[in-house]
Amino acid sequence: MAGRPYGRDTWTMIALLSLVSVCALLAGGLALVLLLRPAGDAEGAPRPAPVPYSLAPRCHGVNCEGLDPIRLLCGIGPVGLTTYRTAGGARVELRYSEKCGASWARAWGTRVGDRLEVTAGGPTHDVRVRDKDDTETYLYTAMVTAGPGSTVRACFRPASAGGERECFTARMGHAVTGADRGPGPPFPAPARRRVPHRPAPV
Repeated sequence: MAGRPYGRDTWTMIALLSLVSVCALLAGGLALVLLLRPAGDAEGAPRPAPVPYSLAPRCHGVNCEGLDPIRLLCGIGPVGLTTYRTAGGARVELRYSEKCGASWARAWGTRVGDRLEVTAGGPTHDVRVRDKDDTETYLYTAMVTAGPGSTVRACFRPASAGGERECFTARMGHAVTGADRGPGPPFPAPARRRVPHRPAPV
């Protein structure tokens, strides 16, 4: 027996039921999303404030002694006290950070085995050129405590057996004792230095 064709009312009822089903599914999905949504994401809920990044130095004075000037952000805007050219052609520079109250030495144009030292009347910190990579960038010492009136001394010890130790000094606020042998280095910003890492004092 042939099926009875649907009338207009029947099609209207089917359409309404379909629409109700779709709305029910959407409402259920929305409720599920709201239930699973973290409380902190709710509209109007406070959000954690962004943590500002500070370029302020992380140590000062005696707290910088023996630490890495780059890691402790003392290498931002330091004063170049003087540049000394060694007999072998390497150059050594004494640097000073007023914000950190500390000084250090750096060298470039070095050879494997060369050694650099720095002191300001207290502990002496040194660094050795260990490999070819070190010869292609700056090599710098750890920091020494320094301030107005301090005298900082840097010494360069060449790797060659016949090479002599060469030293020069700079006094804060006074003329530098040593030879300034020309312009700065052709290298980019300091990249390597094997200063033993110690956490900065809180």
